[in-house]
This record gives sequence, C-alpha cells and structure tokens, in this order.
Amino acid sequence: MSAAFENQHRATMKGHSRMNDIRQRGPAPAKALVLGGGGPVGASWEAMVLLELGTAGLSAADCDVVVGTSAGAIVGAWLTMRPHGLAALPDRMRERAAWHADRATNGRSDRDKLTRLLAKKSEAGAPSMVAIAQAAVEAEPPLSTAEAEALWKLGSPEGSWPRNLAMASVNVKTGEAHTWSADDEIPVAVGIACSTAAPGVAPAVDAAGAVWVDGGVRSATNADLILNAANGHGDLLPSGGKVLIVACRPADDIARENSILTQHGYDVRVLVSDPYYQKPADLLDSRFIDAATEAGRQQGRKAAGDLKAWWNEQ
Repeated sequence: MSAAFENQHRATMKGHSRMNDIRQRGPAPAKALVLGGGGPVGASWEAMVLLELGTAGLSAADCDVVVGTSAGAIVGAWLTMRPHGLAALPDRMRERAAWHADRATNGRSDRDKLTRLLAKKSEAGAPSMVAIAQAAVEAEPPLSTAEAEALWKLGSPEGSWPRNLAMASVNVKTGEAHTWSADDEIPVAVGIACSTAAPGVAPAVDAAGAVWVDGGVRSATNADLILNAANGHGDLLPSGGKVLIVACRPADDIARENSILTQHGYDVRVLVSDPYYQKPADLLDSRFIDAATEAGRQQGRKAAGDLKAWWNEQ
C-alpha cells in the first residue's frame, strides 16, 4: 500500500463518515454491497448485473449497507428505494448522457480532464485529491443545494433515505472522503449530485457547509469506507462479514481496498466488468449504453450461481 493511500485510509478511519441508524439497529450487520463509478454507461451495466443477480436469488437490495460512488450512488439509490426501477435505468441514463453531450457541445465540460488528473495519481509529484477537487471548482462554480436537487430530481427515485444507503464524495477543501447518509438530512438527489460531480464533467456541489466533488476522485469504489461508516463506533461489519464489490470499470483501487478489507477479516468478492467500451470518455456516451446493458445481463447471469451460493451461505 502506498504511503499516500495509507495516510488517506487513516484519515477516513477517524469517523467523518456517518451511516443512517446502524448504531441503533442491534447486532452488527453481515453483508455489504459496494457499487463503483463509471458514468451513465457504467450505471447501466451495474443495474443489469444487479437485476440478473436478483433474478437468480441474490437479493442485494436489503443487505445491511450499500456504498455507492458516482454511478454507484445512482444505482444504489434505485436498488434500495425502487428496485423495480433498475430495469428502466439505462433509459434514464440515456437522458443523463444527453445532458453530458449538451455540456460538451456548449464548451462547459472537458471529458478528458478527469482522465488526465486521475492518471497522474500514481505518478511522482502527482496532484493531491485536494488539487484535483479544487481544479474542478476553478473550472466551474459549484451548484447550490437547490440547484443540485433540481439537477437530479428526475434521475433519482422519490422518497426518504433508506437505512442502508451511503454515497461517497470528496471535500474540496480537505480532500477527505465523506459518505452521505440519512444522518446528513439532505435529499437523495443532492447526495447523488455530490457523488457524481466529476471534475471537468459535472459541477461541484455546495452542501452542508462545504463543497463536494465525485467520490471517484479518491477511488473508483471506496470500498474501504465500510470500515468507518459506523462513525467511530467500531467496524460496520463483523469479522467474516461479506462484502460484494461490483465495479463497472477496472481500477487499481479495487485491489488495494480488497486487501484492506481482507486484512480486517472480511470475506470479499469482486465482480469487475468485461470490456464494453474503448476509452474512459465512452462511459458518458449514450452510444455505449446498449453494449453496457447487454454486457451487464450476460455477466450477471454468468456470475449469479457462484455469488448467490456465497452470499446466502450462513
């Protein structure tokens, strides 16, 4: 584990993240689902994977914790609030992809910016998460809470925060991660807006006294945030608890976080997408949604038997 990642991991373990009513729910939970980022196209892939897993008998909607980053925040919201809406999510994501295309046409976004910045994270002298986040704010003023809610009102399910849903974002000023939950008392749509505010692609969000960008600035999956989601009251999952990571694009973060969770005694399975796009910018392109949808269906069916047996075993 790199020194930079270790320092960030220690910071996240200080309890800045909060999770619904877990502390009042009695016995420690045993299952967690982590949904990674990947734009409207990646969200379509994740939705189909979860539908196929659900059809096979792996019910992730009622697991103890769902931690979503960016696209995963969108899918996590639908999964936990309106699971029947997952089937229509690719069509909703076409609308979101059209929004991105309009911004690009009008010169309001730079689709390669996030790719360039994140590619430098592993290089010597690479920009910190703070630098990446602040670059996003310099490019475009952040949205207010009201503007953020309006932006995602039609793309998010209606209703109050579920007990088991969290969405990862990064604080522009500190560079630290935060998982939005019911404890924060913000609308679900605002949480989604914060978690999907990818630098160069979507505006940052001013909420709860700070400015926030996409949790993907820190990690593609943020699976290690499960460790501190109990807000300093001990690990969220007991040793031996199950963690399923569903990632709609490959990333080095996944192996690091898998190692962290395994070292803490968790039983981890990872499902990473087969190739269905050519370059990262394609994850914003509606032309790849059909390919992602079909790939998600096929991969979900293929993995369902093994994952169901593992997920449901006592």
